[in-house]
Amino acid sequence: MLHTLIFFSGMLLLVILSSVALVTNLAVFCLFLIISIIFKLPFFSILRKIKYFIFALLVIYFLSTPGEILFYYSFISVTYEGFYLGVNNSLRIINTFLTIMLLMKLIPRKFFINFIIKICYPLKYFGLSIDNLTSRIFLTFDYLDFYKNYSFKFSNFIEVINSHLTNKSPIVKVKKLSKVIPSTTDYYWIVGFFSSFILIQFI
Repeated sequence: MLHTLIFFSGMLLLVILSSVALVTNLAVFCLFLIISIIFKLPFFSILRKIKYFIFALLVIYFLSTPGEILFYYSFISVTYEGFYLGVNNSLRIINTFLTIMLLMKLIPRKFFINFIIKICYPLKYFGLSIDNLTSRIFLTFDYLDFYKNYSFKFSNFIEVINSHLTNKSPIVKVKKLSKVIPSTTDYYWIVGFFSSFILIQFI
């Protein structure tokens, strides 16, 4: 129950962050920074991994958004609206990554696997094999666990995976999988989440 509450609170936070102003996003960013310092979470590691994406986002907004001129030189012009939108959307994306980081730290992997399977469970009436889905999700998370501490770059990512497949090394230890069947309580949580989502969007 606690993990479910934390998960849906995090999901609702992500929904709220998608529509708040710069001041709120900045306040949430500072809150995440304080939490990361107190609990020694990899705050700056997350920022380093997405720094180029954030930089590109800022440049695009700064240079392509029309409005009141804030800075002008030759063919380069930065508008006030572009600066505001660039900073706000950058903070929004950073806060999204940090929210997911906290959820991954607070909630066990098994919960996420069960959640994905339960969400997809109604699709079995349209021909989806739940057993195949369960095995694929478990294997995917096992591969992520194996490679998360692996030192590689995106330029040689495919080569690293192919080398393991070629050597036929036992990357993943197969475990006995248990069937995941959603309960009535699970559907109550899902309905409650989507109801809250609709209310937030129309407030």
